[in-house]
Amino acid sequence: MSKLRTKLISSVLIDLLLINTALLLTICTSNFLNLDFTQHMGMQGMLGSKIIAIIVTVTVVRVATSFVLQCHKQVWRFASIYEFTLLTTSIGLSTTLLIPTLLIITNSMTKQTSIIDIATFQLLDGLYNCILTYGLKFSPRLLEEWQKKPIVNPRKRVLIIGAGDIGVNVLRSMHQNPEKGYFPIGFIDDDRENAGKRIQGIDILGTTRDLTYIARRRQIDTVVIAMPNAAGTKIREIIHFCEQKGCAFKIVPSVDEILSGKVSFSQIRNVQVEDLLNRQTAQIDLAEVSQSLAGKRVMVTGAGGSIGSELCRQISQFKPEQLILYARGENSLYHIEHELAETHSHLNRTTIIGDIRDRPKIFRVIDRHQPQIIFHAAAHKHVTFMELNPDEAVKNNILGTKNLVDAAVHHRVESFILVSSDKAVNPSSVMGASKRVTEKLIESKAYHNGTKFVAVRFGNVIDSRGSVLPKFKRQIEKGGPVTVTHRDVIRFFMTIPESVQLLLQAGAMGNGGEIFILDMGDPIKILDLARDLIRLSGLEVERDIRIEFTGLEPGEKLYEELLTAEEGVTATKHQRIFVAHLEAIEEKKLLGQIQQLEDLANHLKTDEIIKELQKIVPTYVPNRFLANEPLNTNDQTTETEVIDLSSVR
Repeated sequence: MSKLRTKLISSVLIDLLLINTALLLTICTSNFLNLDFTQHMGMQGMLGSKIIAIIVTVTVVRVATSFVLQCHKQVWRFASIYEFTLLTTSIGLSTTLLIPTLLIITNSMTKQTSIIDIATFQLLDGLYNCILTYGLKFSPRLLEEWQKKPIVNPRKRVLIIGAGDIGVNVLRSMHQNPEKGYFPIGFIDDDRENAGKRIQGIDILGTTRDLTYIARRRQIDTVVIAMPNAAGTKIREIIHFCEQKGCAFKIVPSVDEILSGKVSFSQIRNVQVEDLLNRQTAQIDLAEVSQSLAGKRVMVTGAGGSIGSELCRQISQFKPEQLILYARGENSLYHIEHELAETHSHLNRTTIIGDIRDRPKIFRVIDRHQPQIIFHAAAHKHVTFMELNPDEAVKNNILGTKNLVDAAVHHRVESFILVSSDKAVNPSSVMGASKRVTEKLIESKAYHNGTKFVAVRFGNVIDSRGSVLPKFKRQIEKGGPVTVTHRDVIRFFMTIPESVQLLLQAGAMGNGGEIFILDMGDPIKILDLARDLIRLSGLEVERDIRIEFTGLEPGEKLYEELLTAEEGVTATKHQRIFVAHLEAIEEKKLLGQIQQLEDLANHLKTDEIIKELQKIVPTYVPNRFLANEPLNTNDQTTETEVIDLSSVR
């Protein structure tokens, strides 16, 4: 006989014993209370023959209910609220079913019996079942809790900031892992109505305004930030306080990172610079995105890059019919291909090494695989390199995009989503101007042959390849100095996963011809970013790591914008996505200008390329030969007019 069958039989026998013991206690109690039900059924002294019908009925109903709810499959050593609720439901449901059942049986066998007596009898039976069953089933778990060894090592006194679901899970994890040495002292929550209340025996001591007083009075050693969607400024304030008071600080990951929905000590991590972005994590409409991607053939250009590879990861989750990875760099393409092979082994993938400048190949690839959706993330993005090589910006960013657009129109691709940049707005660089030209191209082709062309414009993606954050990390690892171009430079930032989520959302929302703008929150000073990263590395600015200012590089601006003065925005149904007002584009004229750019790029006529870009993008003001200007002596940010998207609703 198998172990599984033996355990099942043992479980049933134990249940039978408990059910009949409870029934015996109920009958004895009923006799003592002189219930009419026991008298009518001849149960006095346990001599009545009719008791057999009662015993069989009660036993069958209770065992059957337990089987239906699968109580016999639970591992009671790990019993929790779920098992307690399940057991209570089983007993309650069987008790409810037995009241009318016994009423029918007794009235058919003897004179009329009061339903009140039967209900009283069954409620007593249910009570005894609860006492006996809870006592036996939960005793292993209780014994395990009692046998836990007391903590010998000094415990860290922990303050949990955030009394929501995540904070409660942190508390529960501490209780379940006492060997970790964490002793929860209390909660802090910014909802003043919660102050003074208790959660699992732990007090909510106040709000973040009371942090200094509470930490000093309660002798806090560690602060756990359990507010995954808190603004970066709030987290920065808490960290600054912890540094002043000498408290250690940890943070619970964002909801996107907690895939299981639970918090464990392995997920509570050190604060990262991404946590300090001045914005809250955006939520996307998964149903809408899934509907737009599920069962579709999707092509991603630049699939090996930071944005392209994350696009491939997230698209794979929505079960496309086919995912076509197109990129020029074989090493980066190799890494994302093998990653997807491990995480989505059943995904139909096609990996193609190719250049978007290769027009014949682009047409052949799209003709062969017939993608329904194209995400175009392939582009040269480094401002300085494009200042030195404007011909490459034209060939790759503009002509490469035109090849894809023409192929999409020719083969009637359903949707084409261009990844654009805030540097396309009032550009000062060749890279920004080239991206603005591609936006114009998308606008001019908006409704050709049924293909929906949209562009999505957002700022810097933090921690992407070649961005400022990896550079700062390398410099800190080498002992500094950390180099910042100018103390007043500010930028918009997003994390890679979030930027791609909003990109997918905008792609699902697009009707054709739109330039979607993502609300990036408040801009961040690059100097503040450098200081934050130094502090989060456990070092002090100037004492351990120096910061040096190198001056603005050619093509660089002090601040980026998301809109031109002429555009303006319109709100969409998504609170973090907006649509820029479109300008009228003369397609024939634009295509002629792009042809002129191609001729100039082929002949390496740099100055003429710049002049032609200025004709196409009148707001382009080159600063390719910008000299390093004198640096300010204070930390005040240069005042700039930044459009507040949060006011557009």
